[in-house]
Amino acid sequence: MNYSTPDELDAVFKRIYEKTDETGRKQDDADDFTNDSDMHAETTEPAQKTGLHERKRLSEDDKGEDEKEKHNKQKPNTPFESGAETAAVREQRVAHEPIDLPHHLLDDPIRAEEKDHRWLKEQKRLLKQTLEHFNVDAEIVAITQGPTVTRFEIQPALGVKVSRIRNLQDDIKLNLAARDIRIEAPIPGKHTVGIEIPNKTPKVVHLQEMLEAKAFKEADSPLTVALGMTIEGEPYFTDIGKMPHGLIAGATGSGKSVCINAMILSLLYKADYNEVKLMLIDPKMVELTQYNGIPHLVTPVITDVKAATVALKWAVDEMERRYELFVMHNVRNIKSYNRKTAVEPMPYIVIIIDELADLMLVAPQEVEDYISRIAQKARAAGIHLILATQRPSVDVITGLIKANIPTRIAFAVSSQVDSRTILDANGAEKLLGKGDMLLIENGTNKQLRLQGPYVSDEEIERVAAYLRSKAEPNYLFEHDDLYIQMEDETEDELFDEVVEYILEEGKASTSMLQRRFRIGYNRAARLIDALYERGIISAQNGSKPRDVLITKAQWKGFE
Repeated sequence: MNYSTPDELDAVFKRIYEKTDETGRKQDDADDFTNDSDMHAETTEPAQKTGLHERKRLSEDDKGEDEKEKHNKQKPNTPFESGAETAAVREQRVAHEPIDLPHHLLDDPIRAEEKDHRWLKEQKRLLKQTLEHFNVDAEIVAITQGPTVTRFEIQPALGVKVSRIRNLQDDIKLNLAARDIRIEAPIPGKHTVGIEIPNKTPKVVHLQEMLEAKAFKEADSPLTVALGMTIEGEPYFTDIGKMPHGLIAGATGSGKSVCINAMILSLLYKADYNEVKLMLIDPKMVELTQYNGIPHLVTPVITDVKAATVALKWAVDEMERRYELFVMHNVRNIKSYNRKTAVEPMPYIVIIIDELADLMLVAPQEVEDYISRIAQKARAAGIHLILATQRPSVDVITGLIKANIPTRIAFAVSSQVDSRTILDANGAEKLLGKGDMLLIENGTNKQLRLQGPYVSDEEIERVAAYLRSKAEPNYLFEHDDLYIQMEDETEDELFDEVVEYILEEGKASTSMLQRRFRIGYNRAARLIDALYERGIISAQNGSKPRDVLITKAQWKGFE
């Protein structure tokens, strides 16, 4: 179509700019001028919320045949075509103002009470008296009162062994009538020993007072989260990007889930939903489902354990897809990619699992493999893991998982064994519960004691409702996609060959299938499970191979 007058050209350029504003991406001039009616249809058609495969089709229809061929060559083999879908979602995003969450949605902090100087003076006297009674020459040189505990810093005289003070732990606890005490001998970087005694009246830390702190507001990273207050009464924040993965463990009621909620709310206040996406896995079904429908989610909160395993596989494939993009653009990480590309920034993805033990019971090998791969490689791709469990046993927190997750947060546990499983050190068995935690960050073995902020269900609901009112969720995939993928994975192309093979052998085992068909353990184990579910082989009998329960004639009847 020819445009002969300036007015007609102005009208065309106006539609082009309107289109650019809606999609966030400029189209080639050739595409804009090819057909006036096509361009008008593209700019006025409302964005449709489509399924995963429909979105992929829409994104490919806009390309020429050559572009389609190029796109198909570059697309990785991922479950439910996550790479193409993510690109389509990026193209569908509409420019928007970042959501400014108001702080009044959170509970107001309680005014701090004045220090009980009489109690502090009495505790100091009793502690000094105990040391003198056992002939330990030491001086109390500093007293620091935090929200939950007070730390007395003891400076032993020259020649006094630190172990003598450490061995008096039970005697100090008895004389001070303390619920429990923790001795840090020595305090890292100081010439003193720290003795931490529970406060007479603990102070509740609220999330609002932490998020209003200057350090949080001025932090550059969108992955900045509030962890708690130090013994000095200072708010402590960390960057999930530097973690880069975290393990949270502690007994029931110790504060794990509250800590996770504080981290999630911190991300919601700090980052726009185009900067950070969340994948929430909640096998307990009651801890994280309040966040359903917020625009930050990759997918609705996952409560099915088997679907969670497939979702972790999606994360692994998304990680590989991102690395392929980095290679194409000659960059090393997500920050460089976002700086170099002019399209919508690639979002960070934070995967939070609140009860790892439930996943490990259903599919331990697969879950361990996926978690390990993400933990080993996903940092540069902007994908981060936060794992929580109330069972810090070695069958849940395996050596492979622990080796790849450097940041640990321990809440109160019942034994030194559990403490060592989490932290590789004692200490968590001395914590007081209700948010009292020990943190070991990436790159250090120093334990930092914090009091986590309290987050109520009402606060979560108010924040989630506000976000739902401001923006619709734009999921990268739905639960139906996970279930379809689960069904697809149950049908292995080797199944019929495997049945023929075990009918010849008269027995079946995972190792037999691995050797005969040259496949990995996971695939062989899934085939064995499928054979058992169909009644073809017997149940497991120790280390012996399983018996074949059908004949060749029966198998032909099944076919």
